[in-house]
Amino acid sequence: MSHKNGKPLVAITGGDPAGIAPEITLKAVAMKSVRDVCIPVVVGSAGLLVSEKAASGVALEVRVIDSLGEVGDKPGTIDVLETGELEPGTYERGRNSAICGKFSGDTIVRAVGLAMAGEVRSVVVAPNSKKALNMGGYHFPGFEEIITHYTGTTDSIQILMGRHYNLARVSNHMPLSQVSAYCTRERVLSRIVVLDKSLKAVGIDAPRIGVSALNPHIGEEGLLGTEEIEHIIPACEDARARGIDAIGPLPADTVFLDMKEGRIDVVLSMYHDHGNACIKLVEFGYLVNFIGGLPVPVFTVSHGTAFDIAGQGKADPTNLEWSILAAAGHRPS
Repeated sequence: MSHKNGKPLVAITGGDPAGIAPEITLKAVAMKSVRDVCIPVVVGSAGLLVSEKAASGVALEVRVIDSLGEVGDKPGTIDVLETGELEPGTYERGRNSAICGKFSGDTIVRAVGLAMAGEVRSVVVAPNSKKALNMGGYHFPGFEEIITHYTGTTDSIQILMGRHYNLARVSNHMPLSQVSAYCTRERVLSRIVVLDKSLKAVGIDAPRIGVSALNPHIGEEGLLGTEEIEHIIPACEDARARGIDAIGPLPADTVFLDMKEGRIDVVLSMYHDHGNACIKLVEFGYLVNFIGGLPVPVFTVSHGTAFDIAGQGKADPTNLEWSILAAAGHRPS
């Protein structure tokens, strides 16, 4: 049962309890924009949400359900599938802990399991701490790797989708010193292929993928690096031979201008901070992180746990709101 009353069921994971996840969850699920298009179900802790109601300023009734068969669609109410162990007073707000990491990891695994079983349409992952997840026994670089492990996926990709700009990356969370060796012809091609497929799945029928160079000035014909000659150019040629519109490599310092001028639909950056620094400058607060290549739709926010403002009622839920809307099949503009 992934739908009820004509609306899709969207599972929202508990996130890290020590951060802003409970606050923004309460704020987002109370929004009319969210309730009009889906039925949100929190996979996490009802007690945690109740404890955050005062700080969030949201007067939702928090209701525990034992199964999705009990889910309701009553305004002013949020249903919670109790998941994970989280005892009051066993963790400190604003600090990493094994307790919070295990809880947040457990909620991710269960929510994705519900989607795999066809019980919810999609999953939205609330902000987690990578350090806490590892402390709690989830020894992965991030939540994406947790999901790929538990779904048996071999090729996924994070796609940041904003109002006007879209971004994907060849490498993700790794030291900069390892990026050059990581961006091989085979790996760049695989990123282009899964990105093309994923964008088509969310309604971009003929994606124009702007592949960024790794080195300054596209390597200056080998003077400033040979990665373009040996790997990135051949990967783009391989992709075009498959019928994919892979444009590039394009200079990394101007590739976003190509998107601004409407020549490409997405930038494929070679490494994390190059692409993220650009897109977050113009789209911060509006980015939806779509995990392409998975057997089920998974979305998340493009910000962290914000430990420094946890529990203060200051957190902006807009990014989570947009992620839930995207998970329900609606992309705001």
